[in-house]
Amino acid sequence: LDENYERAEGVCLPRCILYTHYQEFCKKEKFEAVGAATFGKLLRQRFPRVTTRRLGTRGQSKYHYYGIGIKETSQYYQSVYNGKGLTRFSGAKVKTEGAGRKYSLSSKTGTLLPDFPDARFLNLPENVPRDKMETLMLMYRTHCQRIIDAVVSANFYEVKNLLLHFWQGMPDHLSPLLDSSIICDVIPVCDDILYQALLDTIIPSTIQDIPESLATEIKIFAKHLPGWMIVALEGTPEAVVRGKLTVLKPFIKNIKGQLSFIQLAQTTRQVLMTSDTVSQMHKDLSRVDISKVCVEMGFQTNTTELQKADASLFDHCAVCEQTAFASLKDLLSTHSTVEDITDWLDVLLESCLLSLSTDQSFQSKAACFLLMWSSVGSVVVRDLTLCSAPSFGENNYCISQQLY
Repeated sequence: LDENYERAEGVCLPRCILYTHYQEFCKKEKFEAVGAATFGKLLRQRFPRVTTRRLGTRGQSKYHYYGIGIKETSQYYQSVYNGKGLTRFSGAKVKTEGAGRKYSLSSKTGTLLPDFPDARFLNLPENVPRDKMETLMLMYRTHCQRIIDAVVSANFYEVKNLLLHFWQGMPDHLSPLLDSSIICDVIPVCDDILYQALLDTIIPSTIQDIPESLATEIKIFAKHLPGWMIVALEGTPEAVVRGKLTVLKPFIKNIKGQLSFIQLAQTTRQVLMTSDTVSQMHKDLSRVDISKVCVEMGFQTNTTELQKADASLFDHCAVCEQTAFASLKDLLSTHSTVEDITDWLDVLLESCLLSLSTDQSFQSKAACFLLMWSSVGSVVVRDLTLCSAPSFGENNYCISQQLY
């Protein structure tokens, strides 16, 4: 277990895959394999914080271990992870799925909410009766499942009513539990599970076109949800309100970011489907001397405090981005798809940010990278403008907007 797996927050692995790995190990070492249930107990002894979730639609759901990942050094890594990805759309396995049809929430009908923390195993304070805690957790899980069902039905405004009904209709015998610290800890955990399930429901796992009407409804839902939550929580203990809103904020940000990415991808797909346009983009971009641009950009940004902070980081980003533009030209020459562009972005960020070992924080490295990218991009766009490049608009879009 130590050799192949590690604690990984937010990662799910099918339970059957890990057991298959174990069976292969036993066969190789000529050990007698224990049953799946016993193996699960052994795994939890080694990784106590790992939980079990049931993911998928009704009739096709499977049990997953949540909170555990496969080490990159493991022999099983490549067989499970087909390439690393920084977006939910990365990976070769999903490249051709659904590219030609529009996304519909009805495809998520029957989505099941993953497991919540089991009240039977919570370390409760003496003033919190376990039977009441179990009742509250059951009620909250049912409430969250109804939210998912409402979203799958595209009945977004029903979520407002569900929130009001649950929080303003809290039974008197359960209301005192909301003052307990254990509730302040558990509710945000449950909300995090709910929001991940909602994100998987609202945003397709592949780069499918989202109908404009659905995209508008999702935007309105994301805009109004915080307000609905605040109204529904009126009179609820401040600690509970604070915990729920803290978890809600990144969920809203995530929805908006993923939806923007999908819409950018839709526009990019239309551009890449026109072969004459792509050929012109490649021809115009090939006229630009990227190495000369990087040198000029270096003089322009030479006095920035960011460069003074870490010159090696600055130089590294410059080299990476010079290579990235060369790769982009290669992609355009082969008339690649929007999924190929997504993978190109993955490789770009991986080489410029994640693979670089420095004392700088991720935020500092990201700031340096974005400074370099915007500087190089602005000079490239300027050169395309000066030479009246026919594909100026398309290249400007690809260089200046797609990454953001």
